[in-house]
Amino acid sequence: MQQTILSLENLSFTYPGDHHPVLSDISLTLKEGEITLLCGASGCGKSTLLSHMKKDQIPFGTGSGRILFEGQELETMSDLDSARRIGYVGQDPDSGIVTDRVWHELAFGLENLGVPTDEIRRRIAEISEYCGITSWFDKDINQLSGGQKQILNLAGVLVMQPRLLILDEPTSQMDPIGVRRFVDLLSRLNQELGITMILCEQHLEEVLPIADQLLILEEGRLIASGPVDKAHELIRQGRSATGHPLAVEGAMPLALCVYLGHPFASALAPAPWSIRCGRSLLRRQLSPEASRSGEKKPSSRRHPEKKEKPAVFARDLCFSYEKNTSVLDHLTLSVYPGECYGLLGGNGSGKSTALKVLANILPKKSGKTDCRGKVLYLSQDPRDLLTEVTVEDELAEAFWGTGSSPSDMEETITSMLEKMGLSHCRNMNPMDLSGGQQQRLALGKLLLLEPEILLLDEPTKGLDSGFKQHLQEILTSLLAEGMTLLLVSHDLEFAARICDRVGLLFQGRITSEGSVREFFTENAFYTTAARRMTRNILPDCIFPEDILARLKKEEPNG
Repeated sequence: MQQTILSLENLSFTYPGDHHPVLSDISLTLKEGEITLLCGASGCGKSTLLSHMKKDQIPFGTGSGRILFEGQELETMSDLDSARRIGYVGQDPDSGIVTDRVWHELAFGLENLGVPTDEIRRRIAEISEYCGITSWFDKDINQLSGGQKQILNLAGVLVMQPRLLILDEPTSQMDPIGVRRFVDLLSRLNQELGITMILCEQHLEEVLPIADQLLILEEGRLIASGPVDKAHELIRQGRSATGHPLAVEGAMPLALCVYLGHPFASALAPAPWSIRCGRSLLRRQLSPEASRSGEKKPSSRRHPEKKEKPAVFARDLCFSYEKNTSVLDHLTLSVYPGECYGLLGGNGSGKSTALKVLANILPKKSGKTDCRGKVLYLSQDPRDLLTEVTVEDELAEAFWGTGSSPSDMEETITSMLEKMGLSHCRNMNPMDLSGGQQQRLALGKLLLLEPEILLLDEPTKGLDSGFKQHLQEILTSLLAEGMTLLLVSHDLEFAARICDRVGLLFQGRITSEGSVREFFTENAFYTTAARRMTRNILPDCIFPEDILARLKKEEPNG
């Protein structure tokens, strides 16, 4: 029988100055050796809940209830025991790093615990090999990509040999292939070492298949929990509890989304939650003729007029942080007025650097760049833009930069708060917002400054599926008004929905480029889950609705 490693009993919590609890009467148990997945809308309390599971992460505020780790009150644990037995990896990789070099970071925790030098060397050598760090073991940390920093954070925790591992959106800054490698690493840690884990994620395609238990949080309340193979029933249970569809539904694995969205499919097979299960489901339900039929759909996207001058232009753009190491190597790029261009690629490929050079934040080494219009840049870390005491003050600061009439300020700020879904956060400190809420606030602040060209670095980081759809609507309306967008994203589904064209950056230059349907149907790995699920089964499906439309044709009355 599995032992309980951590339990929460009637946990409630309210931040100082807030009249509404962030967590309300939550009771749950984590079983030893299991992986538990926590999901829910951005701002629903996931990070706050996870932070209560480690003594030194518990936030300041008013709380009630009990938290027990292996039968002991969590807050009575010694700092030494907490550091050894419970590991915590936050969603911001930079916030968990305290030294300047990779191997220093791996040794830091062990040195503070007084572990003998010989044992420190053995442990960090072992964990470096296990986590694939050896090739960058001696590097300065400021040379690492966001994904590498997160792997380093994980390794720095694992070297302490914890019994419980808490992960708060650990893949938020990783490219799609990096996400799969990271999830594979978590699965191996669980299978080979028996480490108990609880993690929250917005992208569940890769994570749900390795989990044992699923928790669904909604506005600070635990509305459903159970085994992941009952995910479809838990979603229906959550719908019944709230009376509306859940924000997390759009983040569920594609195969499960298709299952939930198509009664014909759900009547014939158990719920699938992996690409492999989804492909098997499609093969069973589609006739051989369905797989062979179907012409490519014409693109419904805007086609920029190539005769006009690009709004964003780069030719032979070069940049390097160090001598003899090129980050951008003769990069050539054109983005036309009113177009959305998506720059894709792996961690460390130079995507963020390209945006910073185009925004004149970093000086180019050589080459030519030209941006025709007012350019604003939203970085990966929205806190770079947040300087004021309240959310309202942040927007007011931007408003005063526009030269608008003071009489319009109240109406303008209220409208932007509503557009960004932050009306209830008006008087909160920006640092108390969730990562997704900070992202929305930073974007709203930039939009008040009325840019003509917007450079977006991972704009969906930390956003739930519901607000991603809303963000898509916002950006689509901006494009219709003539704004030009250049975005960097690891969220391939979002890029496929919002972009006109996309390009893959590899070794400092764009190696492939095309319209959304051309790009995602031709690629095998850098493509959407719908394309991976339907490859060699259905032609030209890159979205869930493409699959559902084809399935509908197979119904007796379809």
